[in-house]
Amino acid sequence: MQVTRTLKLKFHRLNVVKASMFAETTIACTELANELLKLPIKERKKLTTAKVVTPLKSALANQVIRQVSGNAGKRTKEFKLLPPEVNYQNWQLYKKGDTYSVSFPTIKRVKRVPIEIKSNHWQLLIDRLLEGDNKISKGTLKLYSKKGKWYALIGLSEEVPDKQSDNRIGVDRGQNLLATAVPKQGFGLLFSGKQVKHRRRVFQKRRQLLQKSKKYRAVRKLEQKENRWMRAVNHTVSRRIVNFADRLDADLVLEDLSGCRKTMKQSKKSRSDNAESRHAWAYYDLQTKLEYKQAMNGRLVHYRPAHYTSRTSSINGILGTRSGNWFKCTSGTTLQADFNAGRNLAIWDYRSCPIDSRESESVMDSDNMLGGVIGSPPNLMNAVQGRAEYVQPSLFDCTSY
Repeated sequence: MQVTRTLKLKFHRLNVVKASMFAETTIACTELANELLKLPIKERKKLTTAKVVTPLKSALANQVIRQVSGNAGKRTKEFKLLPPEVNYQNWQLYKKGDTYSVSFPTIKRVKRVPIEIKSNHWQLLIDRLLEGDNKISKGTLKLYSKKGKWYALIGLSEEVPDKQSDNRIGVDRGQNLLATAVPKQGFGLLFSGKQVKHRRRVFQKRRQLLQKSKKYRAVRKLEQKENRWMRAVNHTVSRRIVNFADRLDADLVLEDLSGCRKTMKQSKKSRSDNAESRHAWAYYDLQTKLEYKQAMNGRLVHYRPAHYTSRTSSINGILGTRSGNWFKCTSGTTLQADFNAGRNLAIWDYRSCPIDSRESESVMDSDNMLGGVIGSPPNLMNAVQGRAEYVQPSLFDCTSY
């Protein structure tokens, strides 16, 4: 398994001359890219540095040609700013004593600039790269400027040994509970969303006041602050879930929530409240963090359809009744609804019944099962793995009950 990470490294004590050189390089890259965007995409793919007039070095010009000839060039009409980028062959890392530095081409010459590495974890990765570890390889280097400070964005790919496991932990995501991680047996982790809802409403009220005062720049800063805070919350939640999965030697199973903002119904009152609105729900950010952190441990994240996971009992697989945060099973047991949904995801593979898709329709026709089993719609939950297809008339195979 290949895990790719981007290291954001600040240049150490960068002087004005080098900073202006980086700015000139950025402007030259942007101008070249906008000139090439005027050409048809077929002509761009045939371009070489010999056919381009630019003050940039060939390593930088080649990378600009690759960018405008790829997907970025297809969907962009004009670049406001295109950061300079160098492929892995044209930049180098160095270490002398305790000082790290990086060299790369600019508009004038190849420059070698010291960098700051404040994270111990990143320092271990860079040391392994400098020592010639075969499991770590370089990616591209990109110059990046924010608030007058320059950074080097370095891509590193690491080979992580796969860890095969049949254990599963179901993770149900929501807004009342940010995440509920539940194994097949035993207790799980529940992360309350009460404080998140409160802070969402605080940010919303501040934003409304600023909009009334027409302080639009302050509104943008407040939105960025809210996004940073929510990403930090998701980092903490995902790290604890991944550590929990690593202790139990388990993979994670999540609901496939793609397109949920359009399919999930919500009232106008809920839509206008950022604490309840689906459009302010950061479920995808949590999903991406779970994916890459699981990959760093050599484990996988599996996805299952979201239909009926919270309305089916994890005890006997029969449809029950959900009321708010609680779920009532037909056996008389009352469970926390998100905990029940997480347990359903965890035992999905254990209870699902593999059937050949070519034979499933004829079997259902002969048994008059087109209406589904136990009141569940047929064929809502199927997962394709290679050539085999798992077809489930109901959520779980309940023939044993």
